Amino acid sequence: MKTIMNSFVLSVIIFSTMQLKSIAQEYCAGVKSNDSWGFIDNTGKWIIQPQFEAVESFSEGLAGVKKSGNWGYINLDGKWVIEPVYKRAEDFSEGLGRVIIIQPGDDKWIYLTKEGKQAFTKQFANCQNFYEGLAGARDQNNWGYIDKTGNFVIPDKFEHAEMFIDGRARVKLDDVYGFIDNKGNWFLKTSCENIRDMREGIAPAKGKKGWGYIDNKGKEIVPMTYEHAQAISEGMGRVKKGSFGYVNGNGELVIKPEYDNARDFKNGMAAVKQGKKWGYIDKSGKVIIPMQFDEALDFYGGLAPVEMGDKWGFVDKNGKLIIQPQFEDALNFVKTQ
Repeated sequence: MKTIMNSFVLSVIIFSTMQLKSIAQEYCAGVKSNDSWGFIDNTGKWIIQPQFEAVESFSEGLAGVKKSGNWGYINLDGKWVIEPVYKRAEDFSEGLGRVIIIQPGDDKWIYLTKEGKQAFTKQFANCQNFYEGLAGARDQNNWGYIDKTGNFVIPDKFEHAEMFIDGRARVKLDDVYGFIDNKGNWFLKTSCENIRDMREGIAPAKGKKGWGYIDNKGKEIVPMTYEHAQAISEGMGRVKKGSFGYVNGNGELVIKPEYDNARDFKNGMAAVKQGKKWGYIDKSGKVIIPMQFDEALDFYGGLAPVEMGDKWGFVDKNGKLIIQPQFEDALNFVKTQ
């Protein structure tokens, strides 16, 4: 009976340990220590010891990392899944990752599967991650969109092309900016000098006097008088007129321009700068974490990277330093899968 009880207790301990490890590793962040990059969990413990020259964040269970001058991909155990034989390696998206192959002459991009196999034989002068089943790609001078067989399903005729968001992609054709659908048909043509991504039904657009916002019919809903306007994020758009402020999804100015610098809203909060210091505000404009940091990035997984002096740590939404400043550089926490 004692043996059975001991076995039961041991099993519970092992299960609990594995569960805690799983929770801690749900989010991880790349950080730099002693001039090398590694990865920590959201308690500050090393998941993968610092050993790399550069890293990308984990995406779909893999992270692009650079070692001995070349890029490859590792898993959460720090083991090579795709050997470092590439000039550059970008995030995985929808099961495929982009890399630059090492060869004489101009750079060429290819797509890899998670097993490290080339997804299709086609190579590109430039390309983007897959979103909604399509990826922007450029053979020579112009951009089009390919599917996961590597074939152009929307011809490469655009001077500029961006990723699909909610079935629409921002493009430029014959000096005309607008949005197309996933069949390549025009959803909206504009007469604007420039536009940015349409999110939540509105898009930043530039006219002769500056930036404003248009709706999905092309109607101007925020006068084009700002020096800068960013795409909507969580119902808020970052604008600049002398200083930075925010409009809401209806185009109404809800946080007046009063900040020297600002970032988009992420997980309910935005990093803003007054004078030489950064802090965080909520969507009402209330200062939640006072201006005290030399640099501040976005919140993901409940934590945000902040710089104090010349060291980076991580703060929670209450302003408490959860991971003390100790790193030479830091990336955002991201979900590992």
